[in-house]
Amino acid sequence: MIEGAIKVFNKKGYHKATVREIAAEARIGLGSIYDYVNSKDDILYLFFENYVNTFFAKVKSRTAQISDPLLRLEVTFRAFLEAAMELEDQVMLSYTQARYVKKNYLKVILRKESEVVEHFRKILSELGEGPFGSFLEANFLVYSGVFGVLRRWILRPRYSQREIIEFLVRSQMKEVIARIQGKDLLPKS
Repeated sequence: MIEGAIKVFNKKGYHKATVREIAAEARIGLGSIYDYVNSKDDILYLFFENYVNTFFAKVKSRTAQISDPLLRLEVTFRAFLEAAMELEDQVMLSYTQARYVKKNYLKVILRKESEVVEHFRKILSELGEGPFGSFLEANFLVYSGVFGVLRRWILRPRYSQREIIEFLVRSQMKEVIARIQGKDLLPKS
């Protein structure tokens, strides 16, 4: 059902999509779909819940056994970027359709997304707080981690997913680590 919803929402947008179209795309009978959900809002929420859980599980599974925080930060960020690229249609859908989620659902989704930020914050705090603090740095990493997906329309003709991921890992890790270690990479003005 979620895969069908992704296809329909990407093609038509949330408001123009119907439960009937989602059921048809998912190859589920219209009556059967209501055994799982009550409305299109429920389908959108299930999409978000599945997306955030899948995304975070992919990131956490790659880094659980790494004790060195510097290496764990790099591997975590790389896993985050790879998951974003792998789930790019879901990432785009989450950024374009989140405004349609009911407020009570949105609170749950944002709490789950905050767990991803907290995961990065904990790793960063092991390295030090730096001038901006681990919370701001973690939020920036999570946001910059979807750059390659949000800008895919202009980047893909020139760069492969691997090149975009490598650029982001090298540039972001260098900058974040320099700030945490107190090494300002920009000349003083």
